[in-house]
Formats: sequence, C-alpha cells, structure tokens
Amino acid sequence: MHGFSFSALLVATAMGATAAHAQSMPRYNVESYCQEVSDFSGGSSMIYNGCIDQEQTAYNMLKARWSGLSAQMRSYCDEVASFGGGSYMLLDGCIQMESDAAAGTKSFKY
Repeated sequence: MHGFSFSALLVATAMGATAAHAQSMPRYNVESYCQEVSDFSGGSSMIYNGCIDQEQTAYNMLKARWSGLSAQMRSYCDEVASFGGGSYMLLDGCIQMESDAAAGTKSFKY
C-alpha cells in the first residue's frame, strides 16, 4: 500500500508539472526569426529592428493574458506560430482570430 501512495504522488507531481508548463508562455528564438525576415528582404537593419520591436510588443501583450486563454487555444496557436521558428506576432494574431471566431460562431440557415 505504501508503494501505491508513492506512485500516485509521482503521477500527480508529473501531471502538475506538465500543467504548469502548459500555462507558461512559449519561448521562441525571436532574434533568429527576425534575422530570417531581414535576410529575406536583403539584410536590412531597419527590417530587423522593426521586427524585434513588433515581436516584443506582441510578447508583452500576450504575457499579461496568456494564463486566461483556454489550453486548447494556447496549444493550437503555439503550433501555428511555431512554424518557421516561432513568432509572437503570429501567436497574437492566431489568438485574436480564434477568439473572434469563438465569440461569433455561425450557424447554417435554411
């Protein structure tokens, strides 16, 4: 019986750690992402700096409301935003569109 309690404690701890990790903001390599964007446009420092500023603004806005979003939306939008290295601007855009769509679910009319 004592072994069962320890096993249950390990499982509960692991589940809690996973849930806590899911609550945290994803960490994207913004510098790498913005360098790729800049390189695509010929290596412009202006494009790179603007990208960093936009990513920082998006991150700061998301950080404040991240834990209030549904786990499903966080997971889905993280997958979308992770494509190509990860972008907080893409993450924010996905969350905005998903939130808008959920608020105005349409129905088919005959």
